[in-house]
Amino acid sequence: MTAISTAPSVTYPASRHRITKVMRLHLVNRLTYIGIPWIITGVALIVSIVVALLIVAASVPGADRQQALEGMGYSWAVLSPLWYLAVVGVQAVSAVFPFAMSFSITRREYALGTLLTYLVIAAFNAAGWAILTEIERAINASGVVFHHFTALWLADVGVGTVWLSLFSLQVLIFAVTSAFAAVHARWRAMGMLVLWVAVALVVLGLIAIAVLTGAAPPLIEWLIGLPTASFFAALLIPAALAFGLGWGALRGASLRG
Repeated sequence: MTAISTAPSVTYPASRHRITKVMRLHLVNRLTYIGIPWIITGVALIVSIVVALLIVAASVPGADRQQALEGMGYSWAVLSPLWYLAVVGVQAVSAVFPFAMSFSITRREYALGTLLTYLVIAAFNAAGWAILTEIERAINASGVVFHHFTALWLADVGVGTVWLSLFSLQVLIFAVTSAFAAVHARWRAMGMLVLWVAVALVVLGLIAIAVLTGAAPPLIEWLIGLPTASFFAALLIPAALAFGLGWGALRGASLRG
């Protein structure tokens, strides 16, 4: 007689399909992940253009006008779409997680699909903003002084570093906010209170150690001396830790609203 194997069949393709389904669930309403961030980008750009036109139209000497336009390089308007992404990270857990579970998707598959969605969206947005930064550089090179995308550190680094910095910031925001939402989904208000207290104690403890041991000045000098690309690449470490915290919380989270 031939032995009949009772080992479970390999279900990797099915698992990959469910991970892809999670990504599709996130992107059912593309306005959330793509539309609104780019609407905010457009509105912020229009505001910057209006401010620049008002500066040019003002009856001020040429040198003062040039200085005012250069001062737009300190504007945080270029980062305005990022703050909205905090809402996206919360919605990814509060709205999509219970819905995904109803499709017989495992929590592990949900976590992987969500992470891939974050990475794809962050890469896409960062690429678009990096391209616009290069277009603005070309405009400035033609003699028309204007700063929106070429503001803050983005004015002094290459296109690759622009992409990396904006990519890392998005992933960090996604990971941190979804981690907080996951903690709330599992432990509710008490979990949020404990998490906030723990974060505050850790931050204060690190600051106290740095100050009392005299390590603060060299640490600050070291951070300032870091290449921009290295600094923003390092942000992916706390992003990974935050995502791990969120995944751990979701493993036992209730599906109730």
